Amino acid sequence: MKYCSKCKKVHSNTEIQNCPVCRRKLIENPNGFSPVNLITANGFELERIKSALMDSKIPFSVKEEKYDTGLQILNTAPPENCSFLIPLSHYDKAVETLIGIGALSAEAVEEIDKADKEYLEKAREQEKKDELPEGKARLIRIISLIGFLAVLVAFSFLVDYLLSFLTPLLGWSS
Repeated sequence: MKYCSKCKKVHSNTEIQNCPVCRRKLIENPNGFSPVNLITANGFELERIKSALMDSKIPFSVKEEKYDTGLQILNTAPPENCSFLIPLSHYDKAVETLIGIGALSAEAVEEIDKADKEYLEKAREQEKKDELPEGKARLIRIISLIGFLAVLVAFSFLVDYLLSFLTPLLGWSS
């Protein structure tokens, strides 16, 4: 499996060395967290794909296309064209999901061979190992919140102290 870091596309042809689109050198055996540009959609199709990926518990992000015209009325309409980026480790699962709902055709996607499927499975397993247990993640969130509140309190005391010092110097009445 090869990956283009510029186009964010996966190539299963191991014989090619450069991306056929941008001519950048392809990366062999990329990181499982590498973002893959799976599909571009807009409007109703955008929402349909979001729902399908969420139902399949596939992590993704939606990125507005760089050259989108941005003709949105008061930013209430969804962007015209958005790319779906998924982690490489979920590529095969996401492709199956999108083929299942008819958003992708089987011919439009490069075939994943057995070795690539094993590679993606190992990447998913490594991803699960790297995740924090829910208890630790919750504890980190609580500690971060307490730290943030402490910084806010310290900042307000600092501003109060500076104002009490500067008020007489500037001739302000308190």
